[in-house]
Amino acid sequence: MDQHTSDRLQRVPAFVFVLATAAFVVIIGFASVYLTSGGSGDSSESSSGDAGMVMSLAGQPLPDYVMASDKGVQLAYQFAVDRPDVMKWMNCYCGCGDHSGHKSALNCFVQASGREFDDHGSNCDVCVGIALDAMTMTEEGRSLSEIRTYIDDSYSDIGPGTDAPLPPA
Repeated sequence: MDQHTSDRLQRVPAFVFVLATAAFVVIIGFASVYLTSGGSGDSSESSSGDAGMVMSLAGQPLPDYVMASDKGVQLAYQFAVDRPDVMKWMNCYCGCGDHSGHKSALNCFVQASGREFDDHGSNCDVCVGIALDAMTMTEEGRSLSEIRTYIDDSYSDIGPGTDAPLPPA
């Protein structure tokens, strides 16, 4: 570095460096929230609207009652928030369609408004099992139809199902 550049850097007040560093940290923070919440914000797969509504929960911490639960419950809730585009097509067979008015397995974890968590899933092994199976099959690259068929075949003997629509072909 030449003497002229060194003199100019010494004259720049320290607060400029602090402000630049703070701005950098804020930009990185926003970028990480943007990327972890699904990137583009486009919910083109929300043909029934559920995926777009759940986006209001993306990036929020899971409720205390979920964090106090076992890892399976935590994973199920996180999957429901991250992948409403999968969960909205899955029936739940614990009877929650009758006693709680749920329309799909998504509602076991996220209320129909999409703005609040539902505590039902934290106390129901059937709901958690469905979410974890859907998560595993999604990670394996299975289609929505394959996942739905597996869920229906595996859980339908437990109780009445919700009224989730069939996924697109």
